Amino acid sequence: MTKPSSLKSRLVRMMAVTVLTTSAIGGISFAINSTTVSAVRATTVDIKLNQAQAVQRFHRLFKDAQVTEITLEPKGNRYQYQIDGFDKEQEYTAVINAKTGKIRWSHSTKLDHDDKYYALDLNKTISRQDATKLAENETKQGKAQRWKLENDDGQQTWEVDVIDGHHTTEVKINALTKDIINDN
Repeated sequence: MTKPSSLKSRLVRMMAVTVLTTSAIGGISFAINSTTVSAVRATTVDIKLNQAQAVQRFHRLFKDAQVTEITLEPKGNRYQYQIDGFDKEQEYTAVINAKTGKIRWSHSTKLDHDDKYYALDLNKTISRQDATKLAENETKQGKAQRWKLENDDGQQTWEVDVIDGHHTTEVKINALTKDIINDN
């Protein structure tokens, strides 16, 4: 015959094991769900901020900077702009969330006067939408997923990555004339 106190202590231990087991299973379920969320890929539908708005935010941080490069690319589950520029004394970089417009990161360093810097003439370049159409027409298949507008040795170019399944094709476009540039 068992004592009532030992029966009571066994019941308490069984309840504790049940609670801990339930908590552990719930924790595993939560961990699985959280990794699933982080595996979600960015989609172009999430791009709410256009290039001009991103450049405005860059200029709020760095008032007199001239823009040298604009990249729009997926990072995890979001798209982001990276804008680089310079003035007489500094080089600048800002990373901007393409959905919310929030500045995610910014940095400045002393200008290296040995390097050549070419400012983009954003009033003359074709839009990202035009570059997308040209790149997708050139590849015949796939969707544009990454864009870079830069001044490549004095020539303003769009580099557009068009992705079809697991295959990526980079299409280089003259950002002033709309000509496809072959690097062969």
